[in-house]
Amino acid sequence: MKTQLIITADDFGFSKERNIGIMEAFSNGAVQSASLLLNCTGSTDAIERAKKTSITLGLHLNLTEGTPVGQDEYKTLTSSGIFRGRQGMRDSLTKGEIQISEIENEIDSQIKRFIELVGEKPAYVDGHQHIHLHPVVSPIFAAALKNHGVSVTRMPVEVNLKAKTWLGKEAFDLLSMFVEEARSSAGVLQKYNIRTSECFTGLSTMGANMTAERLQSLILEAFKTVEENLSVETVTCELMTHPGYPTPKEYGGFSWGTDDFGHSDDRIHEIKVLSSDTMINFYKAHKIVLVSHRELY
Repeated sequence: MKTQLIITADDFGFSKERNIGIMEAFSNGAVQSASLLLNCTGSTDAIERAKKTSITLGLHLNLTEGTPVGQDEYKTLTSSGIFRGRQGMRDSLTKGEIQISEIENEIDSQIKRFIELVGEKPAYVDGHQHIHLHPVVSPIFAAALKNHGVSVTRMPVEVNLKAKTWLGKEAFDLLSMFVEEARSSAGVLQKYNIRTSECFTGLSTMGANMTAERLQSLILEAFKTVEENLSVETVTCELMTHPGYPTPKEYGGFSWGTDDFGHSDDRIHEIKVLSSDTMINFYKAHKIVLVSHRELY
């Protein structure tokens, strides 16, 4: 079985500092794809940096934080012009308070803005805080991708979360919700011929939770799970990461600063782990080929 690994840097465009860190990781051969946020202080800077390289760019669809890319005022998708937040948006979606037409408009607007700024359609589209696979959003999302000729997304199902003993209850419950939403969307993605990697990991290894030992174990676990359940010649796994340098608390991100994780050294820690000789030697020893999302076409 041939094994391929896509290492994706999320939140590209969040801030200039984040962009510098992601491009450093790319230069080190530590990431191959970057998911671009379009409504942040570093969005333009990210695009300018990316155009000077061969990094594969995808759209990090955002319906939860900051201001929308589409029309200035939505009646339900935002509150006072701002997205409702990770849990606030999910609560409103579940209660049926969000107009479907507004979701359709915002997804379409973000894909069109990406094409306008980057000069080509995104190689893939995933979701900030995995909102693309919420049960209400996923059919709208999949239809939009098909309309724009985009055929690849993320399926954030990390196996055996209960074994990740370093996770606290709050983190475990949140990540379990993401996995449950993702699994429930599989049929929708299949209906619209939207492809994903055969396996995924990275939910449980953000920031200080990332170590070379854990990454190696989780990557091999993901490949093994596919090998045991599917008969395929090539297996591609996506590893979600969050490298970068600290964003100032007073300015950056969605213009008003960042949270503790974005301001901490945890993202520098990710650059170091991902770029380490330990990881490079691991890939070589296990004949894991590093690729970008373009391998999923």
